[in-house]
Amino acid sequence: MAVTETKYGTYLVEVPYPKAVQPILGKRRFRKTVPTEAEGYRLQSEISNKIQKVLETGTDLALSRRGAISFKAFYQQEWLPIYEDGGSGRTTQIPSKATLRGTKDIFRLHLLPLFGRYSLNELNNNTDLVLNELAFLSKTYANIKTVKSYVNQLFDVAEGRRFIEHNRVSSVLRMVGDPKKQQLRKERVAEGQALTKAQTVQWLDAAKADFQDGKLIEKDYVLIVLTLYMGLRKSEVYAAQWQQVSLTNREIEVNQSFTNRGTELGPTKGRKVTIFKVPDVLVDLLATWKEHQANELATIGVTKPAGDQFVFTYTDNRGHVNHALHPDYLNYRLNSIAKRHPELPHLWPHKLRHTFATVAHQEGVAKQAVSDHLTHSNLETTDVYLNAPERVGLEAWEGFAAGLAEGRQQLEQKLP
Repeated sequence: MAVTETKYGTYLVEVPYPKAVQPILGKRRFRKTVPTEAEGYRLQSEISNKIQKVLETGTDLALSRRGAISFKAFYQQEWLPIYEDGGSGRTTQIPSKATLRGTKDIFRLHLLPLFGRYSLNELNNNTDLVLNELAFLSKTYANIKTVKSYVNQLFDVAEGRRFIEHNRVSSVLRMVGDPKKQQLRKERVAEGQALTKAQTVQWLDAAKADFQDGKLIEKDYVLIVLTLYMGLRKSEVYAAQWQQVSLTNREIEVNQSFTNRGTELGPTKGRKVTIFKVPDVLVDLLATWKEHQANELATIGVTKPAGDQFVFTYTDNRGHVNHALHPDYLNYRLNSIAKRHPELPHLWPHKLRHTFATVAHQEGVAKQAVSDHLTHSNLETTDVYLNAPERVGLEAWEGFAAGLAEGRQQLEQKLP
């Protein structure tokens, strides 16, 4: 039994459990790190008293009663409020509306049907059940990593709130693989998540031909070119406003996107704000479109568009004019081009982003530079986009050759 200071300035509480107590509590000792020494000694005293009660009664009644709460009830009453305040994970970031909606969907569609009727004690003491159910789910659901994370967070909170003594579920979560995700990855590689260089040119030529022939309106042509040339997410392009576009400086600031199927304007994925330099060819297209859009808006009485005027809008099926684009607007436009040009390979909006990344990387742009442009948080995400083998130049060889030359020079200087 000890309270010792760690090298990080925190205090480790260690209390060995008597052999008679170990089968009841399910482990040999209590170990926990706390921020202060006073908290450490308070916790040590609490555990000592608990051991005495277990020895007297033969059971841990307090935890048994609290752990009898159902998984569903604990999720709704305890875990979800903490999660909404940003307190259940590794960070204290308050989740966005879109993230919160997605989290609730995962519990509603997957976790509550699987575990909702069981108590925390039943799940925590029968980890094989958790393992088998999640392993089965992983065969049909690709986002199993997020599911595992939420399960672990929930039991961590249960431990912290003293509903269970120890989170035993965490150890079996590592045994759950991601077969569905790997299967989809193989299918993407087989199908090709990106257009080849030649296919990209074919699509651009087809879009330009349709535009010149009057089969594709100017707005749609600029929308396609902007999405491809900048490698942006569709939701970010839809949310672009003229106040974020500086034609003089040749820049676009991307600081927002549409979420919830295009009905809500919020931060970008990763909550990043990025200023992109715009190529001249795109500056010219945007400048012309801005002028023409202003003329079109003037015909419906919008003579001085506000600063928050979207770069791309449309008239919806209810007659609402100057409305933000429908979530599938770009999908429909690409499909219409494909129908007129059946020789073109299948294309969807996000494939444009993959194509931008892949073609740039094939031409020697470093992975980190591609990742920065795509505003990814890590290179692992970028790897998914780069549907091409790594290219290794002569830099390493040139360094090696220079070393050999220096070694030869040193050797010759020593010779008589």
